[in-house]
Amino acid sequence: MKLLFATPSPFARKALILVHELDSDSQVELVPSGAITPVSNNDDVNSVNPLGMIPALVTDDGQHLFDSTVICEYVNDHFGGSFYPTDHAAKYQSLKLQSLCDGMMDLMVAVRYETALRPAELQWQTFIDHQFEKVDRGLAVLESSVPQFSETLTIGEVAVACALGYLDFRYADKDWRTQHPALTAWLAQIQQRDSIQRTLPT
Repeated sequence: MKLLFATPSPFARKALILVHELDSDSQVELVPSGAITPVSNNDDVNSVNPLGMIPALVTDDGQHLFDSTVICEYVNDHFGGSFYPTDHAAKYQSLKLQSLCDGMMDLMVAVRYETALRPAELQWQTFIDHQFEKVDRGLAVLESSVPQFSETLTIGEVAVACALGYLDFRYADKDWRTQHPALTAWLAQIQQRDSIQRTLPT
């Protein structure tokens, strides 16, 4: 099995966390893809995912899987994980968290492209501000949801850790912790896990 990834990507990090949590490192070849942007081409990634996006997975039987939601579920199933609750209510709480955090990560990555790739004189500040208004609303929902977080790590909490990690990585000047004490305390605790430390974005 081969996983194509890039260390800054919060979506690839979701898959990497599951690989480490399930002690499957020796069975998954981790292949750094280098920088991936909307205006770059990477033939190795394109050969697995026609959209040229990471993470991308080549399974042992030659399937090409892409999108972190698909890859994470495959890794969980293949290695006998329990990151997807079987209880109905818990399952949809977990999937809702993942969906919210994937959306927040999409927004933050879009802003990153706007500010890092587009010339300063062409950057659209209204667009940037509007995306972070959405991120802020997402953070407020996460703060109120902390009491419902699972004590056993699910794909939902993995996504929360990745979203907050990307926020700290790319937007370190954004003081989100002051208004979100419960989320801050939760992240401080979850960051002690080996899988979280090993996958910090760089």
